Amino acid sequence: MLSSHSLPRRTIALLVILIMFAVAGPAGAVTTKDLKAAQNKAKENREKIREGDADKDNLREDIRDADLQLSATQDGLEELEEQLAETRAERDKITAKLNGLRAQLASKEAELTVALRELDRLSGILNKRAGDVYKSGDISFLEVLFEARSFIDFLNRAQFLQTIMSEDARLVDGIKTTKKTIEDSRAEIQKDKDQVQKEEDALTMEVDRVAAITSAVRSKKNQLRGQILSKEKLITDIESDQERWEIAAAEYERSAAKINALLSQSSMPTFVSGSPSASGFIWPAAGTLNSRFGPRWGRMHNGLDIGVPTGSPVAASKGGKVIIASWYGGYGNLVVIDHGGGVSTWYGHNSAFSSSVGQQVTRGQVVARAGSTGNSTGPHVHFEIRFNGSPFDPMPYLP
Repeated sequence: MLSSHSLPRRTIALLVILIMFAVAGPAGAVTTKDLKAAQNKAKENREKIREGDADKDNLREDIRDADLQLSATQDGLEELEEQLAETRAERDKITAKLNGLRAQLASKEAELTVALRELDRLSGILNKRAGDVYKSGDISFLEVLFEARSFIDFLNRAQFLQTIMSEDARLVDGIKTTKKTIEDSRAEIQKDKDQVQKEEDALTMEVDRVAAITSAVRSKKNQLRGQILSKEKLITDIESDQERWEIAAAEYERSAAKINALLSQSSMPTFVSGSPSASGFIWPAAGTLNSRFGPRWGRMHNGLDIGVPTGSPVAASKGGKVIIASWYGGYGNLVVIDHGGGVSTWYGHNSAFSSSVGQQVTRGQVVARAGSTGNSTGPHVHFEIRFNGSPFDPMPYLP
């Protein structure tokens, strides 16, 4: 990442001190090599800023992609969580049903136990009677009958004995029937319990499966959030680096302007002569008028293009304060002078600066050297006059 090339403020300050020390010396102490070095350093830092912008654009694109994935993941997670809740609720219903069947089965087991005990009791009574009959023989019954005092008493005794035997047999049959009913009911309940148990086991497996998928999707969601936060931090780091690169570029540009001013003092003219117009402006350079103000190549051309050799002096068209002396997009190395009252002049595509931001200049003072930086097809001076920020045709204002 570009952040690995960041310059600490202390390093920037040291570089600037060294450059300013050189500039502060006599004019002969600096050379065009020093000027080129400062310009190259400024250009390098401007390039880092542009690379940082490209990196930020890429990171923002990655964040947009991650946001889309996060949104889709969140939708999927909500569906899974809803499915998980429904499956758990269904399992809870089945579990409640299973618990009810278990309770019924336990109740039937208790009823069967009671029935078996009663069956054992009655069977014991019958067995005892049968034993008594076996031991004493049928004679005892005959004795009971023959001891009757009358025929009516005989019939009553016979009916009584028959009733006892029939009632015992009926009770035993009833208990056996009850026992079979309970056993059948218990078997049916056991069958239902086994089926419901299978359903509960299947739902438990489904709950576990959906829960595992949900956990994986949550992990993916957290991972995407982490990626977004990481990339946002990288953007913040790049912006922090860009602030330092901007400081370094501005310092190198100011140093280059001062070096250029010193070189200009020793070997180049510092003023360009010329009679001002009634509006107080002069031509910023002596050369060929290559292009005028107005539509050009399908777009608006906001000034005049004056063809001159690289390094030719570019003069202030009118006195004022330098408010820009730096790289400015398609203008390349741009100088802008504020003349007050909303009036400013622009000088583009320079090869070097002979002035710095905040400097007061007079009409005709050299503020830059002509070149072909920025969007330019050859060395020339691009000159604009602006009123309250809007460009106007400079021709009516020039002598």
